Amino acid sequence: MGCGIGLIKYLLFIFNFIFAVCGLAILSLGVVIHLRVVKLSDQLDTNLAFPSITLIVIGSIIFVISFFGCCGAIRESHCMTITFASFLLFILLVQVAVAVYAFVVVKNTEKQINIAENYRTLFNDYDTNPENKEIVNLVQSTLQCCGVVSAKDYSKLPNNIIPWSCCNKQEGETCSVDESAKEGCAQAIKDALSTAGTVLGSIAIAVAGIELIGIIFSLCLANSIKNSERRGYRV
Repeated sequence: MGCGIGLIKYLLFIFNFIFAVCGLAILSLGVVIHLRVVKLSDQLDTNLAFPSITLIVIGSIIFVISFFGCCGAIRESHCMTITFASFLLFILLVQVAVAVYAFVVVKNTEKQINIAENYRTLFNDYDTNPENKEIVNLVQSTLQCCGVVSAKDYSKLPNNIIPWSCCNKQEGETCSVDESAKEGCAQAIKDALSTAGTVLGSIAIAVAGIELIGIIFSLCLANSIKNSERRGYRV
């Protein structure tokens, strides 16, 4: 039994160390994504920033919780181990809620009825508003799309020029209709939002499963530490 609990202690430490690194990775990914979509989210008045903000929050919480887990395991602290298990249970419940939200709300892009309309408003100012032009080029180059519905939307603008971002050319160059991406950006944004919801929900469920194992291990270790302290020795 002592060997088993000792193994759990070191497994829990390794588990939390890896989890802390994953937390930092998730946090960094969330920051990078948020910096790229925050302007577009504000312009379109949608929750495009929700996945990135969620990643930032989850990554930060995972890192803090993993700290308690590492310290509690390596120091054989009953208090810190119980604190870790409690925090882990809390974030487990939060992630289940996030998964439900991601699958039901974010993924349900049919409810995002203003995306096409708002993006067209943004697109119509392409030639006159430098900020809108930057956002449109970012969307087109990132999502491999062109115009609102298609590249033909540029024929309705004053300059009537299809920009470089529609066909992955160098900035400042132009594209022809045949060279341009076939999909419109309104649909591409909806598809990206749907994919983000699926990925976010799947990650939340997968991590929740791992956390459930961590909770079981930590409670076993905490109980063993408490029993050992009563007997006057450590595991």
